[in-house]
Amino acid sequence: MSLRLLPLLVALGCSGDKAETVAPGDADTDTDTDTDTDKALLIFIDGFIPDALDTSDTPTMDGLLEHAAWSRTARAESTTISGSGWSTFVTGVHWDKHAVPDNEFSDPNYTDYPHVFARLKEARPEAVVGGCQVWDPIETGLVEPASPDLHAFHDYYDYSDDYWDEDSADTLCAEDVAVFAVDPDVELLVIMFGELDGVAHESGYGAEYETYQDMLSKIDGEMGDIVAAIESRPTYADEDWLVIVSTDHAGSPDLHHGYNIPEHREIPLIVSGPAVAPGEIWPPPQAVDIVPTALNHLGVEVESSWDMDGVVVGVEATAPPEAVLGENLIFNGDAELERGYEGYEDNPDASLPGWRDEGWFTVVQYDSPNGYPTSTDPGPDDRGDNFFAGGWTSSDSEASWTISLDPLATEIDAGASFTLSGWLGGYSSQDDAAAVTATFLDADDGELGSATIGPVLAADRGDATGLLERSASDTVPAGSRTLLVTIEATRASGYNDGYADNLSLVITAD
Repeated sequence: MSLRLLPLLVALGCSGDKAETVAPGDADTDTDTDTDTDKALLIFIDGFIPDALDTSDTPTMDGLLEHAAWSRTARAESTTISGSGWSTFVTGVHWDKHAVPDNEFSDPNYTDYPHVFARLKEARPEAVVGGCQVWDPIETGLVEPASPDLHAFHDYYDYSDDYWDEDSADTLCAEDVAVFAVDPDVELLVIMFGELDGVAHESGYGAEYETYQDMLSKIDGEMGDIVAAIESRPTYADEDWLVIVSTDHAGSPDLHHGYNIPEHREIPLIVSGPAVAPGEIWPPPQAVDIVPTALNHLGVEVESSWDMDGVVVGVEATAPPEAVLGENLIFNGDAELERGYEGYEDNPDASLPGWRDEGWFTVVQYDSPNGYPTSTDPGPDDRGDNFFAGGWTSSDSEASWTISLDPLATEIDAGASFTLSGWLGGYSSQDDAAAVTATFLDADDGELGSATIGPVLAADRGDATGLLERSASDTVPAGSRTLLVTIEATRASGYNDGYADNLSLVITAD
């Protein structure tokens, strides 16, 4: 497959019913196609599990991956619900801003955070946009107000009695978008597939189920028809197409989806095209990165007034940091690489860039209301905006970070020391607390030694909210080849108010 497609996002949602299609020739367009050579196609597949790329026949996506920046551990919204995920996919903000945490759509804020179509037209009113999707709340709340030039809608629920026939909502949408794709002036296309999620709920939610695999293969074929239509454009050789593929959530056989766990929250993200820096995106991206990435490719600078949460991904090569003597080996140890939230209640659970987060461990802003640590409470003098916190849960939580020590093998085996430090604390008289453990592993992941700082309990803090500095130093065990750092937040009462900030581990040669 000869794809010249730049970042492509595919996200899959729920639902569909057939409405009138606006044909490409009916669109009011006056775009100069000689200059508008940057194009984008965003694809959303509801309930797309990363492992399904290994188990299903997906030649279209396989072709995209040959020229792609990608991640199989990108982060969906913490709700792992279609309403929040679909909304995030096309607005570029987390659910506390677009105000859709579930499938109720009771009070969405699509006025301040509109569809990507609206953002592109705000910057370039003559831009021609189009697409198709299958869920009425998204259609009426987000798509219609953006006034796309090329437009179709097929209601999932009108076709959900048979996902496999030629009149399925997804198939009809794909046929329409393939027509839109040959319009000479189109700049941005967005298509949302919903039927993979429906099949999964009925016949098995997992990459190992044959029916799930068959539906993903069906969708992949329909994607291939759209790609073929793009490649048939007379101007295609002079165009630069960005294709982005992602989803709203993954899933698991026992729980389906809707839980804030890695099996539901870690999703695929494919950004494909000639201007992409190929390889795995690091740290893993988020669904909010889709809109800014697409707009960047289309030559639109994201305005600060749009208040977007995402960043541009895929245009520069990325890789995990390498261990260096005398430097902090804990990536994002100050919790500043994600937007912090004003506490836990009714807020998203923050993604922790670079860290493995098993659930509700999160990031909170200093000076958040309702008693969280302030900028003047005990804590680091050089504190930033945020700190780590146990999260909106009545159980313990943890997050972990690993880094290879292979670059330091010679120095470690000859003799080296480390210092582990950080600021740890909690809330008021509660004994919720955080502890940080550094574990040194050999080449076979066997444990050679460890050190722990914390916890800092209420008595240590004088029953005051805040964080206190703790540190530990020792010799790095010879043969250490991996460093594992774990923050464990232990909950005693209420929500989990184990706090940590400014974590550091530095190795020096003896």
